[in-house]
Amino acid sequence: MSIPYVFGLNYATSGFEMREKLAFSRHEIPGVLERLQSSGITREIIILSTCNRTEIYCTTHDVDFVINAICDIQNVCPRTVKKHSYIYFGEQCANHLFRVVSGLESMVLGETEIVAQVKDALFLATEKNSVGTQLSSVFQMALAVEKDVRNVTSINNIAISIGHALQYIVAVNFNKLIDEQILFIGAGDMMQQAAPHFRDVQFAKKTIANRTLSKAENIALKINANAVGIEDLNKIINDYSIIIACSGLDRHGLYRQILNEQILAKTIANKNKKLLIIDLSMPLISDLSLRKYSNIMLLTIDDIAKVVDVGVEKRKIAAIAANNIINDKLIEYQSWLKKRELTPVIRALRDNAESIRREALLNAQKQLAGGESPESVLHELSIKLTNRLIHNPTVNLCSSTHKTQEKLTELITYLYNLEINETKL
Repeated sequence: MSIPYVFGLNYATSGFEMREKLAFSRHEIPGVLERLQSSGITREIIILSTCNRTEIYCTTHDVDFVINAICDIQNVCPRTVKKHSYIYFGEQCANHLFRVVSGLESMVLGETEIVAQVKDALFLATEKNSVGTQLSSVFQMALAVEKDVRNVTSINNIAISIGHALQYIVAVNFNKLIDEQILFIGAGDMMQQAAPHFRDVQFAKKTIANRTLSKAENIALKINANAVGIEDLNKIINDYSIIIACSGLDRHGLYRQILNEQILAKTIANKNKKLLIIDLSMPLISDLSLRKYSNIMLLTIDDIAKVVDVGVEKRKIAAIAANNIINDKLIEYQSWLKKRELTPVIRALRDNAESIRREALLNAQKQLAGGESPESVLHELSIKLTNRLIHNPTVNLCSSTHKTQEKLTELITYLYNLEINETKL
């Protein structure tokens, strides 16, 4: 049986630039899943790629092959990546996933966005038929753990959200928000969490831009904003001094297609014009080179983390209770693994018994069709079934060595719940 592995890196093991190199946008993941499955080296694979982590969950006999394949796809050196990554397998893999989905491995301890991201990773893998019973079961267990952790510990109520942090950063950098226009790019889970924090903030204009216009409109209704399709960005983007992006556009797509052509010249020429770009996308849809311009401020998720690191001691206390819940679930996972390992033996045992039953039944039906009395047929059927079912165990027990007989006798006594009366021997 292949062993479940997770290979990955996160904000704690690597810097932003390394994470961006290994990150996958949502539309890239299906192709990668298909490519890795076609290699034959892994039967099940799920890719979790967020602004804080890229993790590959898989069942395989050769995890190094999977790592090298991922690095080859992203054109990065495996040796460099391994210096900043981690590998867990078996129970350690399950423990890591339980902690991730519960928010214990997040940059903001206890944040909730990760739950939707894990569900989406599982959905994409299911769509591509790259997930089977092993990874599906451990992911479902993880989602059950997450519910218990949040219900029992209320850890997410202690954590300051990304949305609060964004609101604070925008307020600090602009004196009169009512004179500014703010643009949100993307309408995914993180933006659905973050944008509502600006509902009651007065701007000259608020706009949501997204590939799927209906999703943009849903968020726009909640925060009293306009909604536009992503294809209209180049027509309107010059009007905005604040851009908050969390989108699956092509890597550096916003910078290459729009910012580079439309904004830079005017912004650089006008020293009084300030542009704040908060790019929470992974990989970035802007470009870190924008930081060289004095009147452009570009912030990434790592910059936001410095703002949200409050209440950490309270969250650590809640994390202790969360760990207890996770440990209990790991016991359940171990039990499930043991049952899974026995499944082939149990199936073979049942198949053997079923074969004996069918053969005996067929003979009995022939006897009845030949005119024999039902009483005698049933009597013979019961004898034949008993003899056939105990034949192989009896023969193997009698033909074994004395030492093996002792072990087999103890095992058979346990399996059949026998009470051996020594006086009758």
